[in-house]
Amino acid sequence: MKMKTLTTMSLLAIAALSAACTPKASLRPDGRPGDHLTPTERLLVSRAPATQPLKLVTNDVPAGDVFLHTASLSVDPRDPALGHLQARMQATVDLEKGVGIAAPQVGVNRRFILVKRLDKKDEPFHSYSNPSITRSSEATEVAWEGCLSIPAGFGQVRRAQSITLRHQDQDGRWLTEEVKGFTARIFQHEIDHLDGVLFIERKEPGELIPKDEYRRRKEEQKQRPTSESEKAPKT
Repeated sequence: MKMKTLTTMSLLAIAALSAACTPKASLRPDGRPGDHLTPTERLLVSRAPATQPLKLVTNDVPAGDVFLHTASLSVDPRDPALGHLQARMQATVDLEKGVGIAAPQVGVNRRFILVKRLDKKDEPFHSYSNPSITRSSEATEVAWEGCLSIPAGFGQVRRAQSITLRHQDQDGRWLTEEVKGFTARIFQHEIDHLDGVLFIERKEPGELIPKDEYRRRKEEQKQRPTSESEKAPKT
């Protein structure tokens, strides 16, 4: 168990060093194709079956905190290694019962995310390469957020109610899409990860609520009728 943890942290440290030493031009902000995964990244992803979850990077470990605050590099959406990365990220978010996950959360410092589309039929997960937000609505709302990479708990965060999303599909084509509601919140949270920003740096004043306490409150809320005040529009 300890040896496995050390190996994972060693790979994480190497990946962080590699990202820090990469020239800024590799970020490709002009929309040119990103790079394929490095050998270190491919090793981290491919050393286990596609159905096996990846180890989460968390901010309660110093090396993990540094890694999570490192801006991610762009990725080539046609990189064959992305299929295995996507499958293992999916296994990870399914295990944790999350609604989104970013590649940096599993030790791959690339602009690649999975988002549960709560705004679509059957609420499927979709993958997005090199996503960015080109417009945020002036209308905002405050809601609870948690994070797979932050064990400490949940906090309230103000986010835009709608966004314009720009990203690449698996063939490298650039697409734009208007996203609203809680799904827009998920995108904002995950894209923050790609920019090295955690939700605790955006949260409203106040302490985090431990995850067990938050889940207990949610369960209690389900048991009681929704009041008219709870139904009121959020502004």
